[in-house]
Amino acid sequence: MNCIKYWLLPVLLFVSSYVSAQVSFVFLPEVQGRTVDGLFQTRLIAPATQAGRAKLQVTVTATSGRVVTITTPAFDLHAGTNILPGGLIGSASINFGNTKVATVCRQSGYFPEDDYEYCFELIGESSHAGEILGTQCYDYHLQPFSPLILTSPMDQDEICDKRPALYWQPLLPSIPGMQYRLLLTELKSGQAKQEALRYNFPIINQQFINLPMLFYPPAMKELEEGHRYIWQVTAYRNEMILATSEIWTFQVHCNDTLPTSKADGYRNIDDLIKGNFYLAKGRLLFAVNNSYASTTLNYSIICISKPTLKMRKLPTVKLKPGNNHINIDLSDNKSFVDGYYYQLSLTMPDGDKKQLRFLYKSDTE
Repeated sequence: MNCIKYWLLPVLLFVSSYVSAQVSFVFLPEVQGRTVDGLFQTRLIAPATQAGRAKLQVTVTATSGRVVTITTPAFDLHAGTNILPGGLIGSASINFGNTKVATVCRQSGYFPEDDYEYCFELIGESSHAGEILGTQCYDYHLQPFSPLILTSPMDQDEICDKRPALYWQPLLPSIPGMQYRLLLTELKSGQAKQEALRYNFPIINQQFINLPMLFYPPAMKELEEGHRYIWQVTAYRNEMILATSEIWTFQVHCNDTLPTSKADGYRNIDDLIKGNFYLAKGRLLFAVNNSYASTTLNYSIICISKPTLKMRKLPTVKLKPGNNHINIDLSDNKSFVDGYYYQLSLTMPDGDKKQLRFLYKSDTE
């Protein structure tokens, strides 16, 4: 019995060392598994014993069958983390399957929505000729990204806020570790958008944004009256760009007089929105039409000047069918600070959403 133990021990040690000596793969299917090019961003981690020449074979299979098999020419494999050599895709053998998914992938370079298995196999050359240095498979249900769409300020909009909050729709599906980058710069007369974004000094170049919005950075110089600006948002994870929005423009333009809240009249909220912001003296006064039954107005207010300031004890507002004159008294609410900018967001019973930016002034008259 002891003889058997002593005989098994070196065998187990050999198997253990063989397993630990396998090359491992670092592959993120939710990011790199969306395109054929993305497969070549896989990283290899090799032990010193496996250094040498090797070639990589990648096989992608969908529900309907094999999509593509890629075999690279031999390349140098070093101990530690390896990035596949640039230009390797150009000399690789790429063989597509006969399924509909394979046809779409061959024509576009993108993998359409489906359940995929990505299998990587590293085959040795030279001193390790024919030896399987490492193999690993990943399963992933791939969903296409939604478009990255800017929302506010609107394209070609005229605003009077020289420190505007910027909003966009989040990229879906959400990827763990995904962040946004926002670029904003001035658009000079006769200049193309791409040229301005590439060569003009950025007013805002903010990275590591976790939410689909950015309050105007307090340290930045405010925007100037009469100037045009462009902005763009990019979604990324680590060094991988996931999606890029269109480039939108807006202009800072203020009227000589601001719409004020007067006790003798209520302006339609849709007209007030076009003015970009509203001067509220102690209260918000506006008219809104409700085509449905009586209900409670669904609204919220945030502070643009100081985003950490919480709006508490907002009064309940009732909506009746037909035209409503809304009077939201803010004069006794300590959450509202004279000279601060705020944003009112309301959702109508039919789901229509409206936003109104306003400057709060204490009612001293």
